[in-house]
Amino acid sequence: MKLLKWIAVLLFAECFMYKDSGFGMSLDMGLTVTPDRLVFVIIFMLAVWSLMSRTLRLSGLGKGGAWTLVLALVSTVSVFAMGRGSGDYYRLFDFHYSPLVIFLIAKSIPHAHKKLESACLTFLALGAFLAINGVFERYGPHALVWPQYILNPEVGIQFGRTRGSFASSEALGAALVVTFLFYSLYSTRAKGLWRYGTYVIMAATAVVIYAANQRAAWMSLALCLGFLAMARTRMRWGARSIVAVGLLVVLSGAASHLSIWERSLFEKRQQTVRERYVNNLTTLDMGINNPIFGVGYGNFKTEWPKYFHPIYEDVVDLTDGNHNTFLGLFAEVGLVGLTPFLLILYQMFRVGLRVYRKAEGFEREFALVFLLAAASYVIGANFSDYRNAQFCNTTLFFLFGIVASIEASMRLPAQRSGVSHPRLWTLTRDVQGTAVLRPGESGP
Repeated sequence: MKLLKWIAVLLFAECFMYKDSGFGMSLDMGLTVTPDRLVFVIIFMLAVWSLMSRTLRLSGLGKGGAWTLVLALVSTVSVFAMGRGSGDYYRLFDFHYSPLVIFLIAKSIPHAHKKLESACLTFLALGAFLAINGVFERYGPHALVWPQYILNPEVGIQFGRTRGSFASSEALGAALVVTFLFYSLYSTRAKGLWRYGTYVIMAATAVVIYAANQRAAWMSLALCLGFLAMARTRMRWGARSIVAVGLLVVLSGAASHLSIWERSLFEKRQQTVRERYVNNLTTLDMGINNPIFGVGYGNFKTEWPKYFHPIYEDVVDLTDGNHNTFLGLFAEVGLVGLTPFLLILYQMFRVGLRVYRKAEGFEREFALVFLLAAASYVIGANFSDYRNAQFCNTTLFFLFGIVASIEASMRLPAQRSGVSHPRLWTLTRDVQGTAVLRPGESGP
């Protein structure tokens, strides 16, 4: 459980921007070491110590972990063979090695309800911080916004929208969709004042997602609510209520960016749409011309002029980099890199669906939350390069590891795993009248 607490600290540390913000202590050791990376080092050392002391047994990689390792090795070779050098080491850490380690730790910690409760508490706390801080940022008082660099237009990107501690509305929207899912899960179990508090945070989260003005976040939230409303879990009633309220807001015209009576955000900001279209065409062309190994990990910023498509007069360069994770991998590491990434996502959905179909209760609902978080990740990855999204990657692989451990526990006898397995064991009596566990529909 100590490792789970440190992973919670890591996720919290990844919610902040350290470069050029003056926030947090950073050490320059050739590579800049920020607080989140220091926390990761602590987690890694604790995991090694736990393995050496045999308090933790390392589970197998599984197919998802194996493909994650393959992608990490391919990208590492590409960086050293064709990359730009030290500037890409950060992305290797944030997108490949750190998520892989977190996945292995989460998968190796034996499954128990306390493990799921710890993970839920982590995202509930993060969601409360991000939502309340976002409300203060948007509506005031600004004196309560923390950290104050959020209000500095020279720090981060997309100033003018609600950006949160990430100093990026894209990252904030993606994080809030995940925390919203966990509040939906918790709302079915909270009682008394805690339940009303849950509803308040869910409402604040929806408001801040709207204020982030991110189409990807809106699409992700809509997808999640749609599946939650249809899935046969206790979360469907709350999701249906939220969908009904949302439709009323849209029909009333109260939400101007989503109103059917005025131009919505999907019709506005066409400059951004044109930029993404040109960016995707250029990136795709780059990959098609270098289909096997790509142009080298991190080389998009130097190679894009060779493949640039000057379709629009107001889109003259792509100096802000790639904006599609899938096309970015295809362009920079070719099919040898894109294929493992697609297989990782495929294995995630396979494991999540298996647990969702076989488990019951808390485990089944947790698997659904994971599946929706993964679907939201895929949506966001089509509009941003998630190789730079530490929080999103850590979250996805952390949840993947937990769900993989649930599946592993369901394959074990109850006496070995220490938990009862829904739909695998049932309490019966033998001819002498002694109570025994036998394979069946449910445990005691």
